[in-house]
Amino acid sequence: MELKYIHYLQAIAARKSISAAARVLYVSQPTLSQCLKKYEEELGYPIFSRTKQGLIPTREGQIFLDTATRMQSLERSMRNRLEDESQSISGTVVFGLSSNRAPFLLPVVLPEFHRRYPQIQIRIVEGRTRDLEHALEQGTIDLGFLIPPLRSPEISYEVFGQEELLLAVPRAYQLGEPAHRKEGSLPWVALKDLADYPFLLYDTHNRLCDFIQELFLRESFSPGKSLTFHSIATISSLASAGMGVTVLPEMFAASHFQLDYYSIGPEGCCRQLSLGYPPHLYRSRPARLFARILVETLAKERESFRKQYMLQFTGRGKPDENRRQAGL
Repeated sequence: MELKYIHYLQAIAARKSISAAARVLYVSQPTLSQCLKKYEEELGYPIFSRTKQGLIPTREGQIFLDTATRMQSLERSMRNRLEDESQSISGTVVFGLSSNRAPFLLPVVLPEFHRRYPQIQIRIVEGRTRDLEHALEQGTIDLGFLIPPLRSPEISYEVFGQEELLLAVPRAYQLGEPAHRKEGSLPWVALKDLADYPFLLYDTHNRLCDFIQELFLRESFSPGKSLTFHSIATISSLASAGMGVTVLPEMFAASHFQLDYYSIGPEGCCRQLSLGYPPHLYRSRPARLFARILVETLAKERESFRKQYMLQFTGRGKPDENRRQAGL
């Protein structure tokens, strides 16, 4: 059985609809229907059943889809090994990460990687953490950007660093007494000292939302007023516009926002960053090179951001000093 068009069926399974899958694949519905019919005739079983929730794989269909996906992964693993044996630095790397992180990470990492290895193609897959873990289990991506702990014990992963979660405070708020200076580090503030400020929080249950909720619970902190939003980009922009305080991972703390960034408490609040890999599959040389460049580039960006921000913050002086200089 030829598996050339198995991604058509995978798209139907993901969208639960032939019409929705056709739009994503840029093919006609009749083409997709004929492809499904051909596979069902060859298999001898129906692959999907129609339900109120849409097209759902039958038991036989799910076995077929899972097996075909593993076969594709093994074929890609074989091709990766053959390309490595030829000593050529070429090929394709399929990299998965969250849709929230992609706009902040990719513009930093991809240009540097393409500058060094223009002959290696990078294909991006965006999704939620559980989707990325599933893709790694199935072997449909080569590596994924993940925040431990992982739900799946099957996935191998390597922790490559930490990411500090920062309090992002609108510059117009001009924090005075609550802010503390720490030589060589970002200034810090205690959560309890911000209880009277409005907070912009996340309304979706992802790893970041869970982490912040656990932090607030641990610190016995509850903001007096809060608004919730789905997108981290929306929250960052609204905070920059003076709508409230928020918590941002350091990678998301862009210097062009009108925000001041503070560590949470004197020791800060960090979480691990890792790269996950498919279990039992060969790790290609292009994937290893991409992982190395990603780790190196993010470390340089973090150092650059901190140096740049510390210079800007020191240059502005303490908020109370600014007020005295302005005659306020």
